[in-house]
Amino acid sequence: MISARSNSSILANGVRQRIQRVPSVQAEDAWHRVWRAWLRPAILIFLIWTAVGVFLSLPDMLKGLPWHHFTAKLIDSWAWALLTPALLLIDKKVVPKDQNIFRLSLLFLLLSVPFSLVHTYLAGYLLLFVPQVWWNPLTNGEFAVYYFLGGWQTYCAAVGIFQSFRYYSRYLTGQLELGRVEKSLLEWRLNALRLHLEPHFLFNTLNAISSEVGADPVLARNMIGDLAALLRGSLDCKDRSEIPLAQELTLLEHYISIQRFRFGDRIQIELDIEPEALTAMVPSMLLQPLVENAIRHGLEGRLSGGAIDILARRTAGQLQIRVLDDGVGLPANWRKESSAGLGIRVTGERLAVLYPDLGEQALTIQPRPGGGTEVAICIPLSEKWR
Repeated sequence: MISARSNSSILANGVRQRIQRVPSVQAEDAWHRVWRAWLRPAILIFLIWTAVGVFLSLPDMLKGLPWHHFTAKLIDSWAWALLTPALLLIDKKVVPKDQNIFRLSLLFLLLSVPFSLVHTYLAGYLLLFVPQVWWNPLTNGEFAVYYFLGGWQTYCAAVGIFQSFRYYSRYLTGQLELGRVEKSLLEWRLNALRLHLEPHFLFNTLNAISSEVGADPVLARNMIGDLAALLRGSLDCKDRSEIPLAQELTLLEHYISIQRFRFGDRIQIELDIEPEALTAMVPSMLLQPLVENAIRHGLEGRLSGGAIDILARRTAGQLQIRVLDDGVGLPANWRKESSAGLGIRVTGERLAVLYPDLGEQALTIQPRPGGGTEVAICIPLSEKWR
């Protein structure tokens, strides 16, 4: 048995160990902050200007550049490395507040004179440590103008590169923001189309249920149960533009159950789904309006009822879905653009928004040779869960 004194000793040791670890953790965090804020940018600036100095020396190096000439080029670049933090500070403080390109150009042009002068004197001071450099602007005034003009050109090039990167970054940020806005508008439009579709479906289903309440209350309760399950499943996927076909078929099964309660053996609905197609992504509530349209306009008015076949196949990088019925078929003057009901029209608009490259191929409606109607949907094959 462990005594109370032993427990107190263990607890005290644990507390001391934690207290000892706290300063080390704080020191490590402070080091990381210094590294990210100062050391890493400083090393990066030094390496970039060193690369610039080496690049500027390449033409002369091919001719056998003496070491002190090469060193002078590096020192000239390192002088700009020392001035770069001031350039970046001005760029950070001034540019975000004033986006007028003419005012910015005038500002940087005015700043070019003091920066070029400071660079001339700074480079001259650093070159004093290399006595072989006889063209030092501090010891030989004839080269002061040369250093000033060379520094002015380098300043203009550096500022131009800074601003190019800034505007390019701003362009990329704008493109990303535009993409987010376009995605939001797309989702808003899809939701708006869906809001048109769901009340239409709900009204029709409730109307069918109400007709059975007096005649067969048990049947009406069963239909209400399936309707609740369908609406609950629809709400579960309302934030996704696409769902797997298997999940879409689960939603459809609740609707089919409602229709089977209503029509009994008068209407036969068969599913012929390729197993490989179950993981393909489709718009949610895609099949329900097509089946509803086939029942209402093709089979409901016939005493003998009829059959509806739903087929899904993967082919050539696409998912092909066909809804076939053997009902009364399409009128002679029927046109999808002007004669389609709300369910078909909204389905076509949703497909056009999600798959604009497919055009008319996304949704086609045509009479079947033996009677009835065929609705064909073409969707690009995708198995990503969204």
